[in-house]
Amino acid sequence: MQGSSDVGVLGLGPMGENFALNLLSRGFSVSVYNRTPERTRAFLERSGAPEGLRATYSVQEFVSSLSRPRRVFLFVKAGAPVDEVIAQLRPHLEEGDVLIDCGNSHFRDSDRRYQELLGQGVDFIGMGVSGGYEGALRGPSMMAGGSIRGYGSVEGVLREVAARHHGDPCVAYFGPGGSGHLVKTVHNGIEYAMMGAIAEVYGVLRAGLGMGPEDASEVFESWSNGELSSFLVEATYRVLRYRERESEEPLIERVLDVAEQKGTGLWTAQLSLELGVPSPSISEAVHGRFVSAMKGFREKASRFACSAGPSTAESDLLEACRSSLYLTFVSSYLQGSLLLEASSRSLGYGFDVAEAFRVWRAGCIIRSRIVERAYSALLGREAESRTLQLMEEFHRDFREQMVWWADFVAAAARLGVPAPVTSSAMNWYLSVTSRRLTANLVQALRDYFGRHGYQRTDMPGTFTSDWGRG
Repeated sequence: MQGSSDVGVLGLGPMGENFALNLLSRGFSVSVYNRTPERTRAFLERSGAPEGLRATYSVQEFVSSLSRPRRVFLFVKAGAPVDEVIAQLRPHLEEGDVLIDCGNSHFRDSDRRYQELLGQGVDFIGMGVSGGYEGALRGPSMMAGGSIRGYGSVEGVLREVAARHHGDPCVAYFGPGGSGHLVKTVHNGIEYAMMGAIAEVYGVLRAGLGMGPEDASEVFESWSNGELSSFLVEATYRVLRYRERESEEPLIERVLDVAEQKGTGLWTAQLSLELGVPSPSISEAVHGRFVSAMKGFREKASRFACSAGPSTAESDLLEACRSSLYLTFVSSYLQGSLLLEASSRSLGYGFDVAEAFRVWRAGCIIRSRIVERAYSALLGREAESRTLQLMEEFHRDFREQMVWWADFVAAAARLGVPAPVTSSAMNWYLSVTSRRLTANLVQALRDYFGRHGYQRTDMPGTFTSDWGRG
């Protein structure tokens, strides 16, 4: 029947397939299309061709099968493929139709696509989707931006398929253009930092306490019941204890120590540099993946490795690991919050950072008890800076556990375990809470050799000195 499906899903990779099944489970009729018909047929076979699912085998057939206004969810690889698909769809779309890009697109690409489609009257939405392929099926966290009219057209659908936190759908509209993908980019940057910190703590548990994967798994599981409760800590203990049936050792021991990346962490680091907002833990997590990729170089350079040896007592080191991971998690969220605040202002999106924490409470990779506490602290309160509100909320934790954070960084260094994410998270906190930094010496040196000038604390204006050189 022409024009009978409620929504369409274009792109049948794991995310697209599961999102289509999610839509079907909520009572929506769904048309699907994939560039290769073999994948469409395979999806029909795997899914059992449930009622409400309609397979199509050309772009024209796909668009014609949708009821108006047409609502199309795109699950294709970010970059040029998205533009190619939009170009194929545009001749068949009309005023009021809605395109929702659900991939990890760069927010500036979404800004451009939003503007390009405005002239045709097609409503474009760039939407970050977090939760992985399981979240796509059971309920993801979704961060939308773009056409407000288009969001109104799909909001009911999104609220139905989203993850829920105590009944509240984890989906929000963040503003025009690429705002939704911007929020998702920062989400992924926080995710990079959290995973990097977890790996660093695992390294210290191994080197400092002699733990194997199974012992470390038990530690992470015990931590997951407290203030470190989170998807990533739970995933860690499950990964560490997993064994292949044919093997007597945990699979983690056979995983090559090379961590790949798709670019969103790098985009977050670039954005922080562009806006002048320090996000060192996210940047260090990206650098950590770069270093991991230097496998051949590292193997040759390992003969130069050295360490000072342990100094922290074993009984104290375990608590140092726990507290350090917790404070690094909080610091990573704070860095992300500060970057989101600056991005919203500088890029003109105008969203409230509190909404990001609201939709991160369920369904997404960085969901945690910390996020729940953060949103509760922001709920119903106005402030010049959401980040300062969060720092006030977590100040007591930093004050009480700072000694363990410092002990962990020192212990990691003495053990020869690199911990750049953790140490940068601590140094970020020390820096942004310092009333007076040593940057005065940096500026004085700039004036010494380059006559760049400096400002004074005791009088207004810009000055330069010869610094005793005569």
